[in-house]
Amino acid sequence: MATPYAEALEPSATAPARARLQELLPKLVLAPSVLITLVFVYGFIVWTTYLSFTKSRGYPVHQLVGLLQYERVWAQPRWSVALHNLAVFGILYVVIFMFLGLLLAILLDQRIRQEGTLRAIFLYPMAISFIVTGTAWKWMLNPGLGIDVGLLGGKLLRRNGVLGCQRLVAG
Repeated sequence: MATPYAEALEPSATAPARARLQELLPKLVLAPSVLITLVFVYGFIVWTTYLSFTKSRGYPVHQLVGLLQYERVWAQPRWSVALHNLAVFGILYVVIFMFLGLLLAILLDQRIRQEGTLRAIFLYPMAISFIVTGTAWKWMLNPGLGIDVGLLGGKLLRRNGVLGCQRLVAG
């Protein structure tokens, strides 16, 4: 005689479907992100690489010319200057900031006298980015000076009531 508890322990007909769904669900959730990344990152990398082998300048011209564009760039005297600057500044940047990061990590791990000050200096750049972003948005959405007035003559956002609504602006 089967008890309700024993029936609950027996595998049901939906167990294989549930297991397959649990195996498939993470893939379904990640599929849009993977697809968008494939198109908008790797797709544009392939497109740019293709265009670099064509006769294109400002607009795409689908006439393949091989390495001609690269030869033109490599022949410029500024190319060697740019490579030299990239190497010097890249190496200096990596070395200096690796050293500073290691030094700050060591100091934050130690019990030093001015630990609170050091933590404030360390965390200040992270806090300031929010302040700068907020200020930039405030300037852009300013009804008298913002992006709508400068680029669009004050017609788009004001006509749609975004900048004129005090309830939206004041919070």
